[in-house]
Amino acid sequence: MKYKYLLILFFMPLTTSFAEEQNLLNDIAETNTLSYALSQGKFKGLLRYSGQYRDSNLHVIQDSPTTNTANEKTQQYSAIGGYLGYETAPLYNTSVGATLYTSQPFGNNPDDRKGLGGLYENNGEQESYTVFGEAFIKFEIDDHLIKVGRQEMPDYRFVSLSDIRMTPLTHEGVIYENTFFNHFKLNFAYITKMKERNAEKFIDMATAARFKEKASSGKRLIRGNYDPTDYDSSGYIGRKKEMSMAGLIYTNDTFSVEGWNYYINDFINTLYLYGQYNITPVNSDLALSLSAQYANQSDVGDHIAGNIDTWFYGLKFQAVINRTTFFIGYNEVDYNENSYDGGTIFVRWGSPQMFNSFQVQDSELAGTQSIGAGVQYQFSQNSIIPGVIMRLRYANYDMPNSLYKTDARQDRSETTFDLNYAFAKETNIGGVSLDGLSIQFRVAYNNYDTGYDFAAYKQIHGYDAESVTDDFIDTRLYLNYKF
Repeated sequence: MKYKYLLILFFMPLTTSFAEEQNLLNDIAETNTLSYALSQGKFKGLLRYSGQYRDSNLHVIQDSPTTNTANEKTQQYSAIGGYLGYETAPLYNTSVGATLYTSQPFGNNPDDRKGLGGLYENNGEQESYTVFGEAFIKFEIDDHLIKVGRQEMPDYRFVSLSDIRMTPLTHEGVIYENTFFNHFKLNFAYITKMKERNAEKFIDMATAARFKEKASSGKRLIRGNYDPTDYDSSGYIGRKKEMSMAGLIYTNDTFSVEGWNYYINDFINTLYLYGQYNITPVNSDLALSLSAQYANQSDVGDHIAGNIDTWFYGLKFQAVINRTTFFIGYNEVDYNENSYDGGTIFVRWGSPQMFNSFQVQDSELAGTQSIGAGVQYQFSQNSIIPGVIMRLRYANYDMPNSLYKTDARQDRSETTFDLNYAFAKETNIGGVSLDGLSIQFRVAYNNYDTGYDFAAYKQIHGYDAESVTDDFIDTRLYLNYKF
């Protein structure tokens, strides 16, 4: 920005009168005052109602971090909350901002049905929480951006918002983004802490990964050498660890490629690669794309979680014609009994990146081979239900299920249906605009193969298998108003 000011000052005598020069200089000076920065800042807000119901005590990695989950089959929460934030206008290219996040019980929230992560659960109940999830200073000039403090990090793949409950994940650290070169974007970050969706405190990046010595069944999760004094019954309690991240993105009209690396000292290094190739036939409404992904995780330094040596890859084909989208995807995760939990991928710093990460199943467990397909349709503005988006998906998850395998799990499948509607800008009720109001309904049916001899598994290994004995339905409702 200051370079632009210098150019203006240099060329002004050639292009403007003295009066015009003075007016322009006055405008520049006015925008670099504290009063201007405060008065011209921007608010952001979200009012959200969210309710979720699941008739199973299955506790998956993307739910609450609380280890003491529901003690009856049904899990549920109902809450109202969201966020309110403010960021000043730039003062010498520098702005500051903060955002308050909250979730308050609204409706029926029995303590014995906790575990889904919509409310604060660390005290054994389902309670409200309020936290400053963002508090940052930002410097931005031309193609450079630096941001320091607590902040949302939505675009860094393994580090992202995972905004699927009441409030998103937020992280604490410093980021640098550069878009100086055409088609390229550079991303660097040093992340010291993160906040779980339903938490009040920020925790270090190793603790946030939720690894522990043993599962509740008694199965040992850590493989290889490690320091047992780093653990208690809740999980890792050792020294705090930070994450260093670097990413490079190249995008043009035909294809895009991405490379990311995430390093947590003495714990894990994650390499993630992604590419997409787009095909648009001439004189056709059809648009095709083929995507591929690959990730590798390995232990580093003092390997506080023992041996980590695992990978996953995926392929996805998508076709879009008019308002209809079709896709089919495949993912495979390594099975390695010498790696933590048999090769399960660590994904807890954001949204799981697997193509077949659906509503409940995330396709990150050791040895998973998944194939998924789906169709999405968006109704036109002239239809009976204008602007409504409907999506139907199905995925089958083929697991390593031999009773003699240490990390055996049940085969399963998931069918999901989503209904989304965002009110158009011109929509109003009683003269009140509904712009920013949206409704989302989601339901998933999870079918587990139960034709296994779980008693024989326990006899072989000395502990119970991780089993789900009933199929279940997971339903979610979101009412969002952004302003």
